[in-house]
Amino acid sequence: MPRSSPTNEQILHSLRYSEEWHHRRCREYFFADRLLTLTLIPFLPVPQVELEHIQDSCNKSTAIYFVTPHFEPHTRNYNRDAGDRFDIIYSTYEQWFRGHHVDIDFGKFVAKLISIKIPSDEQRPTVEDMMNIHEAWCEHVEITLPLCSKNKDFAGTEIEDHSYKQNHGPVGINEEQYMHYKLQPLFRALIIIIDNYASETGAEKVVHLIRTNITSKLSAPVTFESITPKFEQDSFFGHGNDKVVTTTLSAAIDFVMALESREQTAFPEKHRDPSIVDRRMGDSRSHMEIAKSRGYTGPEIRGPSTGWVKLAEGEDVIPPVSPLVLQQRHRAGLPTPRFAHHRKLIKKSS
Repeated sequence: MPRSSPTNEQILHSLRYSEEWHHRRCREYFFADRLLTLTLIPFLPVPQVELEHIQDSCNKSTAIYFVTPHFEPHTRNYNRDAGDRFDIIYSTYEQWFRGHHVDIDFGKFVAKLISIKIPSDEQRPTVEDMMNIHEAWCEHVEITLPLCSKNKDFAGTEIEDHSYKQNHGPVGINEEQYMHYKLQPLFRALIIIIDNYASETGAEKVVHLIRTNITSKLSAPVTFESITPKFEQDSFFGHGNDKVVTTTLSAAIDFVMALESREQTAFPEKHRDPSIVDRRMGDSRSHMEIAKSRGYTGPEIRGPSTGWVKLAEGEDVIPPVSPLVLQQRHRAGLPTPRFAHHRKLIKKSS
């Protein structure tokens, strides 16, 4: 019996899922494979940093700083360090992706992970150190961001290296649409520090939320009253420091997402034009061209991919399944997740 042609809705589901898979792989790439690493020097950091990290710092709600000593490759500590990063992106992505209506275009995500390497466990950064590092990084991004629109390096030299081109697999930069990548005010105002000293194996990660001094463009001040649970502050950060609150990673992410929603409601005019389609995908064809090649006959595909598919009542949204997801579930002894490469309307179990 010949296979029936896909409907317009099925084609849009497939395209949307491809966008989701690509987005998740890029997040995993920057969290696990190509982690941005800075030092404790509180001024403009490493000018050789790739432009992909400059652009990837944009359209994020906060920065997560992962503070560890330097570990030699292929050692137990090095492998544990990598495993911790896998845990962070796995849990954070699943939490952020709870609904189908998250905006995944132009690198949008809740956080950018940044590693801070310290000489030893005894030389942990203070609150002021972290605020200075973050402020310096934000300034560096603002200064360097215009380079994402050109094929030039920091000295103004023409670049031929393919890693600076917009179509470099799951990485690189989006030169054509560089104007849609912006450093968000909330990213400047709030940071998360993973506390590897307080966390225990098998327990949820303990983090410190820190308010910076860069809050002028927010709709209201950042306060920590609503966060639960709250733990006793590490004496290293100083007891009674009202700029710091200690909680779990999941509580911190919920708090950041609520603040992001508050800011979007307060400044709707700052949202990008909803008619614009992110064209950063590796395929050089437009989404409309891809859809038509699969038999699509509907209206022009416009705007954020979030709006391409209308959910049916009771539809069970399946997050994209990447190789890292399979690895993490295997580590946790969980069964293989359902795949939905060509997303189907799957009703929730009654």
